[in-house]
Amino acid sequence: MKHLSLALILAFSLFSSATVLAKSLPNTQKIIQETDLFMSNLAKGDAETAINLISIYLGIDAEQFSQRAQKIISDMKRINASAGNPIAYAKLDEQSIGDHFFKARYLLKYQQAAIVWEINFYQPQNGWRLVDISFNADINALFKE
Repeated sequence: MKHLSLALILAFSLFSSATVLAKSLPNTQKIIQETDLFMSNLAKGDAETAINLISIYLGIDAEQFSQRAQKIISDMKRINASAGNPIAYAKLDEQSIGDHFFKARYLLKYQQAAIVWEINFYQPQNGWRLVDISFNADINALFKE
């Protein structure tokens, strides 16, 4: 039992130290500024810079995010190679659940396709932290039934 408790404490402290170093965003207006910067870099075809800039606000385990980030960068290189470079981006909407969660949704536009990006933040106390970035091509999900 002592070993389990020690392992849990060690795991928690490692997780905490990986996320404590991250900066937080003071309000949702600043989130929109940072997510716009993220999307503008994606629209320039520079997923690596986009990820590096927004990752300073991580609210999750840095190693776990690093694996996800590498997949996003790799996927975007593949998509840009097949669909061409993005031509623009547009903010679709933003949603919040109280002062706890905030999501910004964007459309990354290509000549013959579009990708929906969702960027999620969580505010544990004071300050918003990045908890998820995802993208998909399910345009039908954007329409309300």
